[in-house]
Amino acid sequence: MPFSRRSFLRGASALLATAAASQASAGATRPLNRKKGLGGAAPLNSGLETAWYYDWGINPATKGMPPTHPSMRFLPMVWGWNPEKTPAVLDNLRAQHPSILLGFNEPDHRDQSNIPVKVALDAWAQFEGIATELVSPAPANAHGPWMQEFMNGVRQRKLRIDSIAFHSYPGPNPEGFLRSLHTFHQTYERPVWVTEFAVADWQAKHGGVNRYTVRQTAEFMKTVCSEMDKLPWVRGYAWFPVAGDSKEKAAGSHALTTSLLFDAEGNLTPLGEIYNSL
Repeated sequence: MPFSRRSFLRGASALLATAAASQASAGATRPLNRKKGLGGAAPLNSGLETAWYYDWGINPATKGMPPTHPSMRFLPMVWGWNPEKTPAVLDNLRAQHPSILLGFNEPDHRDQSNIPVKVALDAWAQFEGIATELVSPAPANAHGPWMQEFMNGVRQRKLRIDSIAFHSYPGPNPEGFLRSLHTFHQTYERPVWVTEFAVADWQAKHGGVNRYTVRQTAEFMKTVCSEMDKLPWVRGYAWFPVAGDSKEKAAGSHALTTSLLFDAEGNLTPLGEIYNSL
């Protein structure tokens, strides 16, 4: 059956009730989870509270939750690399005095920043001294050859990497996700920022029926977030809240339909209510 907002809400009604009860019992003074973040600024209508966010760029979002809201603590990211724009990018970052700087986004993916390892290494030395904490590039394949070659180059050139970034879009298998996360940490022996994660059915990417349910996704979310909250070497995590970077793109892909945090009007979905309650 094709995905629809009505079926999404109907199938997740029990989850919403649970999340609402959890939020009510926590009360208005519930402390903000310092690890919980978001890919992109939360829509104004959502009221989603996170400790931090990033928007795949070096400048804060101009739309979303008010800048004074706790969820609007912004972490800049150098998404890609264009040597011609280097002076402007570095000047902008230095003016911000960021405590944390996120590295290149999926440089091993031709549809993302697509940066050869040598270019990334040559660029990386210019980031030192800008932020207190430098977070590695976030590969699409956390365990793939790009990250291995990059980190070998970091060691050989004696470059600075304080933390490493991890992306994962598995099925609703918490054990598999956590096992992959532990392996990543053990391989590179640094704290981890999970800058993108969600449940995805890649067989449904081009309009097929998503095999997973909102309930499965919610159980995955609650389990892995609870475990990451306990792990001292996980610095933060950010759910990927939409199925693409625009409403048009989201409508054309069903891979992430059970992972949506916001509806078309920017309100929280039942899954979004659960993420807000964590």
